[in-house]
Amino acid sequence: MKRIKELINWIYLNRSGREIAGRLTEVLLGYPLFLLSFLVKRNSRKWAIGGKVGFADNPKYFYLYLAMNRIRDVRYRWIAGNRKEAVRLRSKGIDCSYKWSLKGIWYCLTAGKYIYSCHLTDVNYWTSGGVVGVNLWHGVGIKCIEFKARSGPEKRIYDEKNKMARLFLPHLFRRPDLFLSTSSLMTRHFAECFRISEQQCMRSGYPRCDIFYWSRAELKSFIEKYEGSESLALVQRMETCSKVFIYMPTYRDTQTDFFAASGIDLCCLDTELRNINALLLIKMHPATRMDGELAAAGLTNILFLDSRMDVYPLLPFTDVLITDYSSIYYDYLLMESKSVLLFPFDYEEYIATCRDLAFDFDSYTPGPRVRTFSGLLDAIRNGVVPDFEQRKWVTEQFWENRNRESAGEIYRLLTRIPMSGGRDRSY
Repeated sequence: MKRIKELINWIYLNRSGREIAGRLTEVLLGYPLFLLSFLVKRNSRKWAIGGKVGFADNPKYFYLYLAMNRIRDVRYRWIAGNRKEAVRLRSKGIDCSYKWSLKGIWYCLTAGKYIYSCHLTDVNYWTSGGVVGVNLWHGVGIKCIEFKARSGPEKRIYDEKNKMARLFLPHLFRRPDLFLSTSSLMTRHFAECFRISEQQCMRSGYPRCDIFYWSRAELKSFIEKYEGSESLALVQRMETCSKVFIYMPTYRDTQTDFFAASGIDLCCLDTELRNINALLLIKMHPATRMDGELAAAGLTNILFLDSRMDVYPLLPFTDVLITDYSSIYYDYLLMESKSVLLFPFDYEEYIATCRDLAFDFDSYTPGPRVRTFSGLLDAIRNGVVPDFEQRKWVTEQFWENRNRESAGEIYRLLTRIPMSGGRDRSY
C-alpha cells in the first residue's frame, strides 16, 4: 500500500483532477499505440525534439542551433506538451506540433530520433517503438539519481520489483540509446544511474550553456525574440543595480514549507538589498510547493521568477549564484567572472530523505558557504563573495568539454550515428 501511495504521489504531484484523468486515459490508450509504433517505418533524418518543462533546457538550445544555422540535411520539429505551448511557439516561428494532434502523432511515429531532456515522455513515449532515444539530460552533478538512488522516493520507484511503476511509468524503465555526458567522471556516474554502457555516452558540453559565451547585445536580441518583453524589461532592471544575486535551490522530495525550513526572512532581506541597491531573483524548481502570497508580499528588491521560466539567457546578467545541491552550481562556474555562494541549510535531512550523494559534497561542491539565514544576510550585506582555489579543479572534473558551440558538436555526432533503436531498450 505504501508503494502504491508513493507511486501516486510521484505521478500526480501538483496535478489537477483534469490532469490526473488525462494521465489515466493516456496510459489506457497508450499501450495499443505503443505496440503500433513498432510497425511504422522510421526516418533516421527526421528528429522529434521536446523538453520536460516546455521549450527550455538543452533540447531548446539544440533546436535553436538547428534553426538559427538553417540546417537542411535533417528534418526537425519541436513537440509541445500542450496546445497553448504549441500556439505560442508557432507565433515565434518555431516549427512545432502538439504531441496529441494527428500531425504530432504521425510525426513522432515516423521520426527516427527523439531528442529530449529527461525521459521519452518529453516527446511521446507511446509513439517511441524502435526510435533512437537521445537524452541530453538537464544537469551534471553529484546526486545519486534514477537506478543509483539509495534513499528517498526514487529508490522505491526504481525498484526492479515495483510492478506498479513498470505498468504506469514504463518510460522510466526505457534505456536511452545515447546519453550526453560532459566528462569522464560524469560518464561513469550516468552509466550507473541509467544502466547504460559508457560507450553510449556522447561527450560534449551542454547546449544551454553555449549562450554564456555570447555578447550582451546578442543575448538581448535573443531574449527579445524568444523570451519576450517581460524578460527584456527584467534585464534592463538588472542593469540598474549594483549587484544581482539569483537564488536557485534544488528540489526537495519532502515538499516541506521551504522558506520556513530555511529560516529566510524575506522582509529583512529585502531591506538589506535595498540599502545596497542590489537585486535578488528567486527561481524555485517547477515542482516545489510554495506559498503563493510570498511573491506578492510588497517586496521591492526581491523578485520571484516564474518557476518554469528559462533563466539561462538571464544568468550572464547576474553576479552571484546562491544555491545548495543544484546542478546549476556547475553550469554557473563556466562563467569565470561570476561568484557562487552555497546555502546548504538542511544538508543532513536532504541526503537522508531526498537524494543521497555519489561524491563527497565538500570536495566536489567547494566554495564559500553559509548554513543559517544570518550568515546568508551577512554575505549579501558585504556584497563581495570570495573566489575559491578549487574552482579550476572542480570545473575540469565536470566540464572536460567546454565547447563554445556544444549544440553544433552534438548535431555532427548525431548525423554520423545510424538507426539503432529497438535494441536493449528496457532495464
